[in-house]
Amino acid sequence: MAKGKIKNTKRKPTENKYYYFVAHVDPNGDVIPLLLTDIEFEKAKARAERNPEDVPVDFIAFTQCHKDK
Repeated sequence: MAKGKIKNTKRKPTENKYYYFVAHVDPNGDVIPLLLTDIEFEKAKARAERNPEDVPVDFIAFTQCHKDK
């Protein structure tokens, strides 16, 4: 299992064995848990890489200060 993935504990035969867990904070401050497949994760990652101007500046600052931890 790759780092950052969680196991699908009640997996049906056609479902993925693992998912990426991602948390989204909406404008009200509510945290929404998301489970992404490898394909969904790669698509979202590619979209962010193609559109770096749309990545929030405060997120970039957060990731930079936590990069070495």
